[in-house]
Amino acid sequence: MERVSIIEGVHPVILVAPHGAAVDDYNTDIITEVCAETLNCYAVINRGWERAEQVDYFKDKANCNDVRHCHEDVVKDEFLDPIIRFKSRIRKKHTHAYMFTIHGLGNDIKAKANDPDINMVVGYGAGSPSSYSCKLWMKDFFIYLMRQADIKAYGGKAGGQYAGWAKNNLNQLFCKWPKYVDDSLHSMQLEFIRTIRDTKANAEFTGNILAVVLEDMLSHGKWTAPEGFKTNEI
Repeated sequence: MERVSIIEGVHPVILVAPHGAAVDDYNTDIITEVCAETLNCYAVINRGWERAEQVDYFKDKANCNDVRHCHEDVVKDEFLDPIIRFKSRIRKKHTHAYMFTIHGLGNDIKAKANDPDINMVVGYGAGSPSSYSCKLWMKDFFIYLMRQADIKAYGGKAGGQYAGWAKNNLNQLFCKWPKYVDDSLHSMQLEFIRTIRDTKANAEFTGNILAVVLEDMLSHGKWTAPEGFKTNEI
């Protein structure tokens, strides 16, 4: 089995599954692959690097959501370079590029949020100071569309573990790493609860919903939230 799968696309979207091989992120590789094929967009899917504190390419050990690990030998060639290459390819044809990193979230989030209906959390760089990885209206619109599709999404609050704010988090690659900073690249960290990816069929269904939502979002240049709409944060 290849360690990293690469999918070519047409739409200006790069889907990335940093932990597709991990138990905690079970079936995020399926969500990513199905969404990419349905939307006809780019994807980089980790299938063989096992999350670890230190990189050891002889033992397939690396945290592909850690930008420092992504710059190590072999990991860079297999995982990071395709992301950069796809972004450059998109920007030759489009004004903006979009990256979505796909992760898994435990069912215990329901208790943490005190909400049995929560299905996912969207990280967008809230923090102190904030390092927003996308336009705030894009984050709000994405959450709105996911809820319209019966997947209740929350935002990742400032200082929370789902914010996608830390410098070494892949979601901040184009925000906090000088070599790659690009305001035309918008990214979000998508954390999907286990119950909507616990089987292959559920993961495929979630991937298809994500494709429909992203296609709808990309068709809008701006969005104003309806009166009374709020994202909720955790």
